[in-house]
Amino acid sequence: MRQKVVIIGAGGFGREVLDICEEDNRSGVRWEILGFVDDNPEVQSQKVRGYPVLGGVEVFSKFKANEVKAVIAIGDNRIRKKVAEKAAAYGAGFCNVIHPSAIMTPHVKLGKGVIIAAGCILTNNITVGDFVIINLGVTVGHDTEIESFVNLNPGVHINGNNKIGEGAYIGSGAVTIQNITIGKWSVIGAGAVVTNDIPDRVVAVGVPAKPIKLMENEEKATSRIVDSI
Repeated sequence: MRQKVVIIGAGGFGREVLDICEEDNRSGVRWEILGFVDDNPEVQSQKVRGYPVLGGVEVFSKFKANEVKAVIAIGDNRIRKKVAEKAAAYGAGFCNVIHPSAIMTPHVKLGKGVIIAAGCILTNNITVGDFVIINLGVTVGHDTEIESFVNLNPGVHINGNNKIGEGAYIGSGAVTIQNITIGKWSVIGAGAVVTNDIPDRVVAVGVPAKPIKLMENEEKATSRIVDSI
């Protein structure tokens, strides 16, 4: 039986998540893709690659409970968290979307709303929280904990015994050594090499990665971003 799915976010990343669902269906039909949901009125009632934009997240109030699942294709961690809360309030349930080329041992535990793109490798004793994005070609080593709302951008390599705090954003091509903690809501710049623990809510860049500035309070930053879209 196919699972009905709606992709929240009708932009470029939404199309990439659509790619994953379509590729999954080529391996054996799994998804019935109903279309997209987007709170941007400019894209509502349009089509994306032939699939309709059904409206804003309020459309989930029209679906029967547990009949339709959602996946949030929004890269910004703070916006993704806000949208997850809003969609859940309208009754949305969430599913994981995993590219069939991804390699995972049976010793990987996934939360809900997780997206794993093509070419990823996750080894053993790994815990992944809710609404995590693991993008193209990411590797995650043993005994690593990835908390909710993390985004690992393309080509990130996380070594063993790491802890990636809630909402951390790891830029493309960044690398960690073993036994590293990256704090909650911190940003690691593209190409950085993390050789020491990174505290909460900082931006860290370079080789080795060093904090260069503090982030805003998370809730204030979230409100400012969401109010502007």
